[in-house]
Amino acid sequence: MIWLLKDFDFLSVLLRGALLSLEALTLGGVFFFLFVAVPGSVTAQQVAVVRTHLVRLSWMFAFVQAASIALSVAILTGSSGLPVFSLVSASFFVAGAAGVAGSLLLIAWLQFAPRRIGRIGTLLPAAVILLASVAQSHAASRLEDRKLLLVLTALHHLGTAGWVGAMLFLLFTLRLSPSLAAAQQVVRRYSALALVSVPTLILAGFGLGWFYIGSWGGVYGTTYGLMVLAKTYLLLCMLLLGVGNYRLMRLKKGTNAVADSTQLQPVSAGGPGFLVRLRRFSEAEIGLGLTAILAAASLTSQPPAVDLGQNRLTWHQIVERTRWTAPRLTSPPIAQLATPTTTAAQSVAIGQYSAGAVSDANDRAWSEYNHHWAGLIVLCAAVLAFAAGALPTGRARRFASNWPLLFLGLGVFILLRADPENWPLGPRSFWQSFAAPDVLQHRLYALLIACFAFFEWAVATRRWRSARAAYVFPLLCAAGGAALLTHTHGLSNMQEEVLAELVHTPIAVLGATAGWGRWLQLRLPGTRAAKVAGLVWPLALALAGLLLLDYRES
Repeated sequence: MIWLLKDFDFLSVLLRGALLSLEALTLGGVFFFLFVAVPGSVTAQQVAVVRTHLVRLSWMFAFVQAASIALSVAILTGSSGLPVFSLVSASFFVAGAAGVAGSLLLIAWLQFAPRRIGRIGTLLPAAVILLASVAQSHAASRLEDRKLLLVLTALHHLGTAGWVGAMLFLLFTLRLSPSLAAAQQVVRRYSALALVSVPTLILAGFGLGWFYIGSWGGVYGTTYGLMVLAKTYLLLCMLLLGVGNYRLMRLKKGTNAVADSTQLQPVSAGGPGFLVRLRRFSEAEIGLGLTAILAAASLTSQPPAVDLGQNRLTWHQIVERTRWTAPRLTSPPIAQLATPTTTAAQSVAIGQYSAGAVSDANDRAWSEYNHHWAGLIVLCAAVLAFAAGALPTGRARRFASNWPLLFLGLGVFILLRADPENWPLGPRSFWQSFAAPDVLQHRLYALLIACFAFFEWAVATRRWRSARAAYVFPLLCAAGGAALLTHTHGLSNMQEEVLAELVHTPIAVLGATAGWGRWLQLRLPGTRAAKVAGLVWPLALALAGLLLLDYRES
């Protein structure tokens, strides 16, 4: 229970992100089932695949929603002593239970309803799932403009589902298209859905931002505003990929060549390459969309910017903090750092029920030292990665191909040096250190970095030639960037918290950019898109390294 108390915020954001993602995919599947996978445009086999995946996603949504309820109940009963039955009427319990009921109803309808009426009947459980999710948003707790905010939130969710969620089912369907003409017909129907969903998503998001942020100062001066900026950046990347797919459809309109869309081959002037490129762009678009959804989940753990009229960052503070200074590459002596509490129970008491300990100058210097060395390592890795792709075959290229080993060293560095108050440098034991949410997240990031470094090194040096092994780096890099959006610093000073997010949030979206850029490079070999992606992802890593080198806490 102590561990849950300290890490509840982190776990709740992860669960909320999973819920919003599964909601978008489930509702998107319903939209695809109703408006795209209609008789005459898809085969019976494709409809069966849509049904199967929609049922699976519904089960996953029900499970995660139940887990979210159980976690909240465990926290409340454990910390307050309230009996479980007294929480049954709580709003979070009612909304969560409605979400579980809606997903189970959707499963039952898809499995047992007659085929003739099965389509339209999915709207009712889909509506229940949507309303349950909206009831757990910021809009439900607002005292002013609640009805309008509830409508805007619902429209925002529907737009996300109709664009990102339905796109996953488009990929499932395209894999089974009997011909290019049939695939084009399905894509055109999906495009019509997306052309409605995307403006709905953007306009509803703009309306929510108007009410929740309120001013430009709320955009750059609060954590909420920074997360909205991160979502905006990801949205622009998705739109760029979407425009590429739309242009592909326009160029290939009227083509009747037979498509073998199940095999990866270079994009050519015609034939199956069209479907390959469309599917690969869609894969990256979905990944960026799910990252944006995780950013939205992080927003639910932050108070809206409009409620934080005091202690916002000013533009002068941001310019002063981000002014370039020489990186700190030496650390203060460990003996001069603040002495931490030694037990998990004391850690919970201080972290949860007081304003928190104030780091002294040596603690800040240690943190800057960690970030600056990490930035130097990431920057060097990015330069070597670019060189490995640009240099001709030879000794220099073989040397540069070992760039992932730098990330392996970074993972070890984070494990050993990131948290000096914990094992192996400080008095807290290895297991006690996991009671602190920031330490837990640092350990998870170290594990992620070490995993993708090992796999990418084996691939880059051709020790492994498996295509699946090559995908480990981009997927874990993208996942690490997405997970960084949930990273919390636990600072009692709101301005210092926002200043820290000024660096970590851009690094998170750059990590996602690098991951999905590398993904496109691997999935579209020998194409112009792959060449562009091969430039984008090392550049994103380099920018992340420069941001880390410029990180300061004073």
